[in-house]
Amino acid sequence: MSAYPAMTPDRPTVSSRRPDLSRPGPSRPVASRLDRIAAAPWWLLCLGLAGAMALSVLLLGFRLPYWVHADQDLVLAYHGLLFGDGLPQEYFDHPGYGYFLVIDLWYRLLHAVGLLPVASLSALPPGSDAAATAEAWQRLVQAGRALSVLLTAAFAVTYATLLRGLLGDRRVALLAGVLLAFGVGLTAQGRQMRTDLLSAGFVVLALLLVLRAVRPPAGRDCGGASLLLLALGGLLVGLAMVTKVQAVFLAMGIPVAALLFGRRETGPAAGSAAGGWGMAALLSLAAVAAAVPAFGLIAAGLAGWGRAVYPYTPVGGGLSGGGYQTVVAGWVLVGVLVHGAVHRVPAARLAAGAAAVLLGLALGLLALDLRWNEQNAIAVANFVEHMFVFSSWRHGAALQGQGQVVGEGTLALLLAGIGRTLAIRTIVLHPDNIPQTIIVEWFALAGALVLWRRGRRRAAVQALFLLLVAWGLEALFSLRGFQRAYAAYTDPLAVLSAAWVLARMPELLDRPRPRRWILAGVALVVVAAHAWPLIETRRLPNPATHCDWIPIYMPKVAPFPFCR
Repeated sequence: MSAYPAMTPDRPTVSSRRPDLSRPGPSRPVASRLDRIAAAPWWLLCLGLAGAMALSVLLLGFRLPYWVHADQDLVLAYHGLLFGDGLPQEYFDHPGYGYFLVIDLWYRLLHAVGLLPVASLSALPPGSDAAATAEAWQRLVQAGRALSVLLTAAFAVTYATLLRGLLGDRRVALLAGVLLAFGVGLTAQGRQMRTDLLSAGFVVLALLLVLRAVRPPAGRDCGGASLLLLALGGLLVGLAMVTKVQAVFLAMGIPVAALLFGRRETGPAAGSAAGGWGMAALLSLAAVAAAVPAFGLIAAGLAGWGRAVYPYTPVGGGLSGGGYQTVVAGWVLVGVLVHGAVHRVPAARLAAGAAAVLLGLALGLLALDLRWNEQNAIAVANFVEHMFVFSSWRHGAALQGQGQVVGEGTLALLLAGIGRTLAIRTIVLHPDNIPQTIIVEWFALAGALVLWRRGRRRAAVQALFLLLVAWGLEALFSLRGFQRAYAAYTDPLAVLSAAWVLARMPELLDRPRPRRWILAGVALVVVAAHAWPLIETRRLPNPATHCDWIPIYMPKVAPFPFCR
């Protein structure tokens, strides 16, 4: 009996339904330019996409003065220099820890090959030499922007590659990669240094890895590969959390996505269990060995609640101190069990899969111990209180007086965020801050409606779920003021929703007229992606506006030339 009685099972993959262009005959369809481009070697397509992203940043944004995006460029570069001297972390807002590890390694590498003269705080020129100081920081920030280009390109290329296997259509995967590369999020992230980039990349790729793991090819035993994908997914979620705790919201949607997108195995391979109980026992032992010290770090963070660098507000209802953290862990466990029951996963494989996720997550959290600082563990363990600190700074009148995180002020702001998010989708009701990827969302909505009317209701629900998660994240992020860079979390979901729809209606790419409209929409996104960077190059801010907070966040550097 189907787990979704009201929904039509997915049809065969796109590639199996497309006409064979190699067969002779007068009725053979003519391959479009898109077909010919998509038929090129995949590595070449990925290289071309990465090159286009790099060229876009080099032409617009890379050479801007180092102080244009002082928050966060200067703070993150400063921490790369701190780590270069072996000094402890000073910034814990996100908490940013994962990014600091990466920027430290990046600066060391560039310094070792002679491309970066300064890679530590002690090597900075004296503050009295304004010209040398400006030159040093310009080089440091441009090195950080180069890292952002590499990271955004790696994100887009990996995203497209995973979609290629998930959708079974190279054309759709390529278009999705282009849309993500030139969406709001990555175009903002690629031109500055931000902790959101690593966090969003990790958690989004974790989602795609899990979707690949729960949709095994029919008739093939991919148990071992699925376990590896699940472990990698867990690892990326852990790394996303130690970089920026906002990743937890998307991570909590992964169990629901696994349930909605999962596919029960059929054929001879369905009865195998990737090594059976022996593999499950081995993975469980490894997971426990990693989880014990990892959860010890989280316990240390819970115990340090009162020592947080920013005073925390209780969640309310007795949920602080491990309460809501237990709920989140239970949510994941229930998600695994329900997925196993709905999709009839063998008990041994289910146990092995749960152990693989736990192993990866624990290893990701153990990264906190590479350069231990209690404040990082406190932020990760108490992520709700940590995020509330900065929401209360922005909405002081509504939040600071309620005495706990859960309250009328928080609910009112969330409802306002939901209203703002929905109003933006109409353009008319909220004409400001319209993302260029809104046409992607409209396409996904229209496509989901068509699929529903065709009886393919499960595919429609899957596409709508991805959109709802993206909108929910945008509403939550509005508590801190939704910034363009935050779209790195939401754009991938909107693009995946549209790609999911398009892969189930391949006739739109096979027919000239709808294909032209789709390609025109993609071109419009690419062109619109350069509007704001172009405005930035002609509307430089006054750097002196940063001089009030720089001494607080960067106490070990001399005043910048623009602050004298």
